[in-house]
Amino acid sequence: MINSNPLFLKALKREQLSTPPIWYMRQAGRYMPEYRKIRSKFKNFLDMCKDPEVCCELALQPIEAFSLDAAILFSDILTIPDALGLKVKFVEKEGPIFENPIKSVDDVNNLIPFDPEKLSYVYKAVTNIKNALPSYIPLIGFCGSPWTLAAYSIEGRSSKSFDKTIKFIMNNMDGAHLLLSRLTDACFLYLRKQVQAGADVIQIFDSWANILDNKQLNNLSLNYIKSLIIALKQDPVTSKTPIILFAREPSCDSKTLIETSADCISLYWSMNDFDIDIARGKTALQGNLDPKILLESEEVIKNEAYKILDRFKDFPGYIFNLGHGLTPDINPEKVKYLTEIVREF
Repeated sequence: MINSNPLFLKALKREQLSTPPIWYMRQAGRYMPEYRKIRSKFKNFLDMCKDPEVCCELALQPIEAFSLDAAILFSDILTIPDALGLKVKFVEKEGPIFENPIKSVDDVNNLIPFDPEKLSYVYKAVTNIKNALPSYIPLIGFCGSPWTLAAYSIEGRSSKSFDKTIKFIMNNMDGAHLLLSRLTDACFLYLRKQVQAGADVIQIFDSWANILDNKQLNNLSLNYIKSLIIALKQDPVTSKTPIILFAREPSCDSKTLIETSADCISLYWSMNDFDIDIARGKTALQGNLDPKILLESEEVIKNEAYKILDRFKDFPGYIFNLGHGLTPDINPEKVKYLTEIVREF
């Protein structure tokens, strides 16, 4: 049974706190030597994600190193497309590659039904991590947004512009909406299972929101995120589980993000124009230090962190985090330093 008063959950309930809770996106990962040691034993990244014991160990590494206020499931957002038969593998220096990407509307129509039990290794990892954590550390489960999963599934790999995806969408709008609907349903079932397995909080990663203009963003991404959040809030299993939304540099205003009904908006590092007064009393906020600041001197790190802490010091429901994930070139000692100065603020 989780302690009823963790700082992280208090912030998600929009409580005013003297010290903000801290966790970091990609807090378990390649910048940690202990992570790299384990990663070297696996040829394919997704194979590592399919080992619940290893995922538990990886999720705990940053908690033990930095005494953070929340843990996050160690997994990948592409587990759902893999379970749909698109056969995802990770190639060194290339990232995810899909053996069976979506190339036509027929491919969408012929997708196998999503079976959440195919991802039982994820739920086992959730349970393992939850059981290994101290009672006062909540666990975050997650999924990719329907749009982000669709973009990867059509493009067949990561991309800066996702030209194939945009072309497919423009030429097959009905097929695109069918794919997004199916992915939304899959995300709901997947997150529900994570909560049943022990996740205390959910984060939705709209990692490719930035490739859509304002109209496309609403039509192809935010509308499906809203549907997913509504379904989660109406389901008895997930209705009390706080939901965080991270959208990467979205082409919309603050009000539009708040209207998704997410319990917390995680701000991208460049979103300094987000209107915190509109958010006050409606949603918690998380973020949003530029991860690249951690490559700078301690003086620069402190100055930039304090700018953010000053901005949010009177905001009820603030969580300190980065505006994107930790990168492999960051020294863990800088992460430790940042954590300490936030706690001292």
